Amino acid sequence: MEDRRGCSVYLLAGFLGSGKTTLLTHLLETRPEGETVVVMMNEFGRVGVDGEIIRRAGLEIVEINKGSIFCACAKGDFMRGLHTIAREYKPTILLIEASGVADTRDMKRDLSVGPLGRFYELKGSLCVIDADRFRDWADHFNAVNRQVETATALIVNKRDLVDDETAELVKTQLRELNAEAPLYETSFGRIDWSLLRPEAARPATAEVADLPSAEEWEAYIEAALSDGESHLVPPDELFSQSVTWTGDPRSFRDVLKALPGDVVRAKGYFRDEEGRWTLFDLVEGRPVTFSSLKRGDDVSDENLAVFIRRQKDTQAIPRLLFKAGLLLQSIKN
Repeated sequence: MEDRRGCSVYLLAGFLGSGKTTLLTHLLETRPEGETVVVMMNEFGRVGVDGEIIRRAGLEIVEINKGSIFCACAKGDFMRGLHTIAREYKPTILLIEASGVADTRDMKRDLSVGPLGRFYELKGSLCVIDADRFRDWADHFNAVNRQVETATALIVNKRDLVDDETAELVKTQLRELNAEAPLYETSFGRIDWSLLRPEAARPATAEVADLPSAEEWEAYIEAALSDGESHLVPPDELFSQSVTWTGDPRSFRDVLKALPGDVVRAKGYFRDEEGRWTLFDLVEGRPVTFSSLKRGDDVSDENLAVFIRRQKDTQAIPRLLFKAGLLLQSIKN
C-alpha cells in the first residue's frame, strides 16, 4: 500500500470582479517553502481567462469551465479533477478558485465523503468582497450572500476605493450574514498565508490509503450526482458569452466603451496596437482597466473576450464587434 501525505484544501470564493485572481496570484508569489501547490480554477463561462494569468507562476493548474463546480452542470468535472490532481500531482495544498456565481455550501460535503475523503481536507473558505460593489450586488444576487455565510474568513478587498463610512456599512452587513468569521481589510488582494493557515507551523503528516482507480471513482461520481441531498442548484440567472476575434485593437477598445448596460463583468486579452498581449478587465460600475499579460510563444494568436450579462441576448455584443469592423472567429454561449 502506497502512503501519501494528506492535502489541505483552501477555497477562494467571491462574486464576479471581487479580486479573487489577484489575491490568488499574490498567494502563489509568496507560497510556503516545502509545499506542493496545485490550483483548480473554475470559471462561469465556457472559456477561461484567468488561467493565462496564473500560469505565469509556473504552477500546475486544472481548469473547469462551462459552469459552477457546485451545480450539476460541472460537478462531475470537478470531482474528476480532484481525482486527477490527487493521482498525478500529489499536492500538499490545493487552492480552488470558485466561479464568481458559485453557491459554495456543498464544498465541505463534496470533499469529506467518498474515496478521496481521506486525502483532501477542507481547511478554510475565504470569501473575497468587493468593498465598492458589495452592498448593491448583495441585494441582487443570491450567491453573494451564500458565499459570505459559508466563509471561514472574510476579505474586504478594494478598500482603497471606498471611504471609511462606506467600509463600516459593508462590514456591518457582512456581520449580519456571518458573525463568526474573522474579517480583514486589504487592497489589491494582499493577504498573508497566515490567514489561511494559522496552523502553518504544524506540517501535514496524514497518511492516506491508496487512491481509487478511475473506474471506482467514476462509479462514485455517478452515485453522487444522483444523490437528491446535494444542492446541485444552478447559479444566479446570468448569461455568459465568449468571443474570439481579430482586427484593429483600437476598435475593440471603442466597443468596450459601448457595451450594454447589463454587463456585470467582462474580461479577456488581445494584442494591442504595438503587438503586445494586453489584459482587459471590466466590473459593472467602473471603467475598464488594461494591463500587460505575458503569454508563451506557442499560444493561439486569437484575441479572447468573455462577457457576463444579466440578460440572455446572444446578438447584441457580436453585433457591436461586427459593426466595429472586427472579424469574429468563434462565439460560445
